[in-house]
Amino acid sequence: MTISMKCLFLVDESLSPVLAAKMKELGYNAKSVREAGLKGADDTEIIEWSIKNRAVIITGDLDFGELWYWHYRGDIGIIILRIKSYGAKSQYSVIKFLHENKALDDEKIRNSLIISTQNKYRIRTK
Repeated sequence: MTISMKCLFLVDESLSPVLAAKMKELGYNAKSVREAGLKGADDTEIIEWSIKNRAVIITGDLDFGELWYWHYRGDIGIIILRIKSYGAKSQYSVIKFLHENKALDDEKIRNSLIISTQNKYRIRTK
């Protein structure tokens, strides 16, 4: 069984909630912050919820990267999308790229920081 079947992905408010629906179409267990009842929550609250629910956060907010690096390294997985346009189509193109490269199925994403564009990504681990 791949991680996509057992890992929950939480799409942050900085991204379109449509992204969670598109991820579901690809076979992932995904929900938006709104669906999780976290609309308007601060970053720390979202991280704590994600740790409790073993969810990997997908965001466009670089602050999550700093929080991971300084406070939560190894406790949470965070994927930061780095794109010029934050429209749903651009966001989905990054997710599709990660999907096609099997990056979302790798067990180590649960504890790593991934920074991805539409054509490359890098992973930082503990």
